[in-house]
Amino acid sequence: MNDLSSRPQRSGQVQSLTRAISLLRILSESTAGATLKQLSAEASLAPSTAHRLLTTLQSERFVRFEPTTNIWRIGVGAFGVGSAFLRTRDVSVTARPHLQRIAEMTGETTSLYVAAEDRAICMVQIAGQAPSDVIAQVGYRLPLHASSAGKAILSRLSPEIVEQLIRDLGLERRTANTRDSRNALFGELERARELGYAADLEENTEGVTCVGAALLDENGYPTAAISISGATARIGPQRVQELGMVIRQTAESIMMEMGGIFEAAQ
Repeated sequence: MNDLSSRPQRSGQVQSLTRAISLLRILSESTAGATLKQLSAEASLAPSTAHRLLTTLQSERFVRFEPTTNIWRIGVGAFGVGSAFLRTRDVSVTARPHLQRIAEMTGETTSLYVAAEDRAICMVQIAGQAPSDVIAQVGYRLPLHASSAGKAILSRLSPEIVEQLIRDLGLERRTANTRDSRNALFGELERARELGYAADLEENTEGVTCVGAALLDENGYPTAAISISGATARIGPQRVQELGMVIRQTAESIMMEMGGIFEAAQ
């Protein structure tokens, strides 16, 4: 994991705030919560420092502590802030009926992800009728280089920005199919730009294939992406192309509603 505490400190950052945010991010990705030992190790912090930050966050209800298990979890304060963000994101409201429609049409799971600094964060997920293990909780964070939503977002960024992300974050090998070299990833991004959608062929999760398309704002910046996910046993090469066209056309419809810019496939 590439947590904030392991990155070079940027000018103007407050170290204690950055460390506290890193603890929140770690807890947000753990459905089971974490002990102080686990948190301090993952955030590369001394246990005393981690505990001081956690108790401060606890006083504001951003985290909570379970004394019987010694487990720290995300608190209701974090939920309140996250809910306020959701209310400001019209894209989740606009995209939901489109995602519902293609989930019903294809039988597969559909999702909306927003672009974060180093991940694509799940905002909406709608299960299809087909059997699936693809269900992700709202807030789940996908790696950009190993997911269809992430690669769709990367494909609309400048090569310079993508190069910087690779230097900062690396290319973690999630499965045997992960594009974990610069050249392989750039080849995938070029293909995504040409097609108007990106594919994830078991690159993040074994047995799961996904297609995703970016949502661009009025300036042409990729702020989010939508995806269709399902079992690889059902989604072979021909269906990848079919679902790719569906997700591309759906992204176009959403952007037309929101006043974004849609760049047609070449």
